[in-house]
Amino acid sequence: MRRAAILSLLALVPACLANAQQNFVPGFAGLKIGTMAPPALYAAAFYWNLSGGSYVTGGGNTIALHPGLTEQLAGVSVQWVTKTKILGGDYALTASFLGSTARTQLDSIGVNNNVPWGITSTYVQPIALGWHGKRADFTVGYAVYLPTGSYTFNQNSNNGLGMWTQEITAGTTLYLTSSQSIHFALMAYYDINSAKKDTTYRQSNPFTLQGGLGVNFGSKLLAGWAGIVGYAQWTASATTYRITSPAPATLTGPYAQAYGVGPEITTLQGALTLRYLWGVGAKSALQSNIFFVQFGMPI
Repeated sequence: MRRAAILSLLALVPACLANAQQNFVPGFAGLKIGTMAPPALYAAAFYWNLSGGSYVTGGGNTIALHPGLTEQLAGVSVQWVTKTKILGGDYALTASFLGSTARTQLDSIGVNNNVPWGITSTYVQPIALGWHGKRADFTVGYAVYLPTGSYTFNQNSNNGLGMWTQEITAGTTLYLTSSQSIHFALMAYYDINSAKKDTTYRQSNPFTLQGGLGVNFGSKLLAGWAGIVGYAQWTASATTYRITSPAPATLTGPYAQAYGVGPEITTLQGALTLRYLWGVGAKSALQSNIFFVQFGMPI
C-alpha cells in the first residue's frame, strides 16, 4: 500500500485554479497525500476537469455565468524517489508536463471555452523529503511552476498564466489503527506568485489545505482505499495592479476563499484513482465542481 501511495503524491503537480487564476489547483490530491513511497521511479497520466456555473461575491451573492465555465488539464508526471537520505528522510524529485484548454483570466473577466488544447505551466519539484513511522508519515517539499504556456495580458484565450510560482508544502498521514487500515491525511501548501508577464499585475498568494479520511480495502489486485476528501483555500495576500493612466492608482483585488468536498476511490493496488469534489462556501470566487482521474505505476 505504501508503494502505491506515490500515485497520490504525483498528483501534487497541478496547473491553475480557475477560482483565482492560480498555478496551484485543488483536486489533484486527497487520501494518503502525506505519505511518500519507497525508492523507485514512478509515472502517472491524469485528467482534471473543472466546471463552474456561478461566481459568488465577497458578500455571498451568487452571479450566474452564461455560458458556464469549463477548464481541463491533462498530462503526465514522473517522480523518482531516490535511495538518498537527507535528515533521515527519503529524497524525491518530480516533474510534470501538462496541457490545458483556456485558463480563467480574471484580469479580462472571463474565459473562452473554445480555445484548443495547448502547453500550460510546467511543474518541477526539485526536492521533497519523506519520513515513515508506525502511526504517522510526514513529507515536506519545495516546487516551482514554470510559465511555459502562451500568455497575453487581458486576453481570454490563454493556455498559460504568465507568471512564476514558488510552492512550499508540508503534510502528514496519520494512521488511526495499528494496522494502518484507517488513515487521515492533510497537506498544507503556500504559493508565492511573481508579477505577470509584461505587467505589474501580481496575483494573490494562496494558502491551501488538502487531504481526507479513508480506509483500506481488499488484499489482491483490486486492493486500495476509499474515503472522503476535501480542500480549503484562502487568499493570503491581495491581488495588485498598478495603473498609471488617467491618474496613478493601485488596485487591490478581493480576498477569495473556496472549499470542496467529495468521494475518492483508489484501486488496482493504488494504480487507479477517481475523485469528485463539489464546490461549497466560495466567496469572491467561482463555485465549481472538480473531477479527477489518474492512472500510474512504478516503471
